[in-house]
Amino acid sequence: MSRLQRLIIEYGNNKNKNTYRDILAEIQNGEVLYSAFSPVTRGHFVDYVEGIPSSFLFSEKQYCEDFCRHIKESGYTVGIAECKKDSRLSMLSDYHRSGIESVLIDNGKAHILIPLSDLINVPDFSKIPEEQRPIINPSFVCSANRFFQCIENKTVTPDKEINFLSDAYNARYIIPIEGKPEGNRVNIPSIGRNDGEKVIPFFTDINEYKKIDPEGKFNPVPAGFAHIENLCSAGEIVVINPFGFNFTVTKETCEAVNKAVKLAPQSDGERAVIYTLEKIPSEITEKLSELFDNDGRIMRAFLKGLRKSSGSQLLVTLDCGDREEDEVRAILEEMKAKSEKFTDKSIAFVSSMSHMGRLASNETVPFFERFVVDVSIPPENFDIGE
Repeated sequence: MSRLQRLIIEYGNNKNKNTYRDILAEIQNGEVLYSAFSPVTRGHFVDYVEGIPSSFLFSEKQYCEDFCRHIKESGYTVGIAECKKDSRLSMLSDYHRSGIESVLIDNGKAHILIPLSDLINVPDFSKIPEEQRPIINPSFVCSANRFFQCIENKTVTPDKEINFLSDAYNARYIIPIEGKPEGNRVNIPSIGRNDGEKVIPFFTDINEYKKIDPEGKFNPVPAGFAHIENLCSAGEIVVINPFGFNFTVTKETCEAVNKAVKLAPQSDGERAVIYTLEKIPSEITEKLSELFDNDGRIMRAFLKGLRKSSGSQLLVTLDCGDREEDEVRAILEEMKAKSEKFTDKSIAFVSSMSHMGRLASNETVPFFERFVVDVSIPPENFDIGE
């Protein structure tokens, strides 16, 4: 048993701060760790754990092999990346670039979920003017990696696709150019694909950019999605991160992206991400179902996850039938107040008639559904058997 595994077991028993610090030190400085890697995206395998995009790190190779074997049964391709001490900081920093916010250590054994901010100093660019900030798109890289992983195991949902495409629209990019710009014209080198097609590369960050220009032969220049649209309108094909998740963009793709932007949810004026929960919190849904059943005004209820920059919540969408908007609003507020009495989880309640509610309930099975008997049917028309 590894020292890190022993420390995790010890911390599970005593919750001692010194033990936690020892765990952090072992992750930062241990001789070798093993990480789950996705060959599909050529990046870290990412999944939501407790509503947070997380990576999977292991103190022993056997633990990682067991995890990979289990994940492959779900339809994913996953491999093992060895990370030695001298490249540990680089790997943890790359987690941040990839939109990973926590690290699950030794999943399948005694395990612990650690915020990435406890392991590295996560940079905060919020106080720097946007045009001066380094180009880095953790949200987009995360949603892209997750999207292409889910394509592989056929679990793509409308919310995952909308989040991915709208993130692509809002991202800032780096493109390589040859020489200096001449007015509004720049010379962007193209790269060849296996099918012989020439494509124009765009990159989400300097790490991805250096994969095409490790020696600095070109000039990295910032670009936005509007530049991609202009190129595609002229018949060009663009590929975002060709050596990473490899997203091909055509004129038709641009139309899909613009449609997704219109559908992308907003919560309190802030960009929000709706996602499918990997594990349903049954204790909460049972309490909510009992509450809705006793109330009598709610026909159906749906559950998703909601992530904003301010944190994660459960998102409950309520179908209140054909009631007036003011009455529905009062029901939402009442349900929120009542739910706070039996759970400390943050829950957002929305109407199924709202834009966010329609998106969150689309192609989703309700966790609560009221059964209504139509009393207009005469009893003699029922077949009650022998």
